[in-house]
Amino acid sequence: MFELLSFADPWFLLLLAPLLLLAFWPRRRVRAVDGGSERLLGDLPATWRTRTAWVPKWLMVLAAALLIVALARPLEGRVETRMTKEGIDMVVVVDVSSSMLDHGLERTSTNLEVVKEVVADFMRVRENDRIGLVTFAVLPRSESPLTLDKNALLSELADVECVRPNSVEDGTAIGAALAHAANKLRESPSKSRVVVLLTDGEENNAEIPSSEAIAYCKQFGVKVYTVGAGRFFDPTSRAWFQRSVDSSLLEKIAGETGGRFFVATDTDSLKEVYSAIDELETVEIEDFRYTDFEDVHASLLVAAALLLALGLLAVRGPYLEVVS
Repeated sequence: MFELLSFADPWFLLLLAPLLLLAFWPRRRVRAVDGGSERLLGDLPATWRTRTAWVPKWLMVLAAALLIVALARPLEGRVETRMTKEGIDMVVVVDVSSSMLDHGLERTSTNLEVVKEVVADFMRVRENDRIGLVTFAVLPRSESPLTLDKNALLSELADVECVRPNSVEDGTAIGAALAHAANKLRESPSKSRVVVLLTDGEENNAEIPSSEAIAYCKQFGVKVYTVGAGRFFDPTSRAWFQRSVDSSLLEKIAGETGGRFFVATDTDSLKEVYSAIDELETVEIEDFRYTDFEDVHASLLVAAALLLALGLLAVRGPYLEVVS
């Protein structure tokens, strides 16, 4: 918030020019009048009256100047700027099938550990967004509802674990996970509804077909960003290879919902993917400016009246008369 000064009738300020001209107009002679006797000022002894003879005049000049400024109606304005940010409702979907225990993104960490670290950084910077968390293998699981409480969200993310290999829970049900995420956004009041889905495998459980999940997303206005992550090391050739992900399905999901498909083969590229999504999904900012004006001419009129009264008091008794 800051203050500014303006005038409702600024043309009255032009009267200040002739006032100053009269105030500084050169005087050639001054005479003192006291009870009918007349002497040249040079013959008068130097007293406090002669030394302060200029005070009444300048009190009158200042009073006149304040009166002119008051006529111009000065307005004191307080300007306040308010910035509102409209966040995005977003569901982050993470594959927790047993293949996420591989060390494809980083030699020293599992794929899930790397993904959790990168996703946590992504969540932290989206401070104005409500974010929910869904994990999936054969079945989707809601880890966190849409929330602005990033501490609670990050705590839930930290506790996420992969399902046990070769268990009945192990598998990759992309369609079911996407439908579950879209359903969490169906009642969202936000203009922007987004799903970010990451997997390192292929659909192998189509209890809910991907086509049906895509239809849900389109019905609820949900945009989907898909990420195919991971690679594997072949000990025979001693070389890294891209893990087999269902690229055609992930591209279809992203394309039909207005999102984008990304591929991440290591930690750095995964960070770049989430950074790109962060830039694509910008927060809408509205800037409101309010100005409240207050007329302050009354205080100037009071000050002018006080100065005028002081000027009149100062000329009581012997006074100075200006002659040309």
